[in-house]
Amino acid sequence: MEAPNLLENGNIPQQRRCPCCKVALYTSIFGLIALSVVTCLLLHKQPPETCWAHGFLLNYSTSSNKATMIWEWNLKHCDDLVQQNRKHLIIKQNGNYFIYAQISRRKNVTELFSVELYKEPNISLNKAIGPKAGDEKGMVNFGRPFYLQKGDTLYCEANISPEAIRMGNDTYWGLYKI
Repeated sequence: MEAPNLLENGNIPQQRRCPCCKVALYTSIFGLIALSVVTCLLLHKQPPETCWAHGFLLNYSTSSNKATMIWEWNLKHCDDLVQQNRKHLIIKQNGNYFIYAQISRRKNVTELFSVELYKEPNISLNKAIGPKAGDEKGMVNFGRPFYLQKGDTLYCEANISPEAIRMGNDTYWGLYKI
């Protein structure tokens, strides 16, 4: 016996859909995805490059009561953020900055030596103290974030004699905009 063919409110034989409809559907989905990717790539803004200012000690001299540290600066992507001077940095935009410094000595000294970061007018932001003896090439360093305002002038100084300090890449300071 054969099963009855129920057409009334029962199983209605389905007609096959056109295979070209599937092709059109898949092609349109692929086209929309490709268009979305291209749009995202064209309209996506790249984040700005990180401002980095790094200076190494070029010259260090002391007079009767003031030490002068001359820095050789390398600034990258800092056009409207930081301005350099041989002795200091000037902040051009409010924001958070990560500041680091290292002072290296080349021989033992009679007193502890320190590196101090300050801004005008003589406001100390950070001070680190290093050993007077021990390792022949002692050093002191620090790094930490600060909120700085437009117009702040930053200095990095040490209380060590010029003969005892290592020049060049061993003594440096700088900042990153974060």
